[in-house]
Amino acid sequence: MMPTHASRRRSALVVLALVTLALTAACAKAPPTLSPSGAAAFQAKRAVVVLDLVRDTAIAAEAQTPPLVSTTTTRAIVTWHRAAVATIGVVPTGWRSAVATGLDQVDRALADSERAVLAPYLALARALIAEVQR
Repeated sequence: MMPTHASRRRSALVVLALVTLALTAACAKAPPTLSPSGAAAFQAKRAVVVLDLVRDTAIAAEAQTPPLVSTTTTRAIVTWHRAAVATIGVVPTGWRSAVATGLDQVDRALADSERAVLAPYLALARALIAEVQR
């Protein structure tokens, strides 16, 4: 059964609402009572949550019939995610440039159709990285 125009529009609105909610949450500042290492851990956790969202979206898009993202692209995103999370864990205060560089490399490797699917999530990740760098 093909989705109707109303169904697709409703899905698009749900996605837009979720992205807006995620962007709002992504702009949270660390509580002022945290130590510098606590604030770094707070920001690192926020980043990992957003990176998980990018990975999970790629996996879900690849699982669609027909796939919206290729298996090769999904593997590349999962590999980038694993490396980014490991980097954040090892260097909790200096991870931003490495994660952003990896994200840019993943983005450049995407086909246009894949970029259309993943663009909101990549933008969310970039917004969080830029906000954390301030």
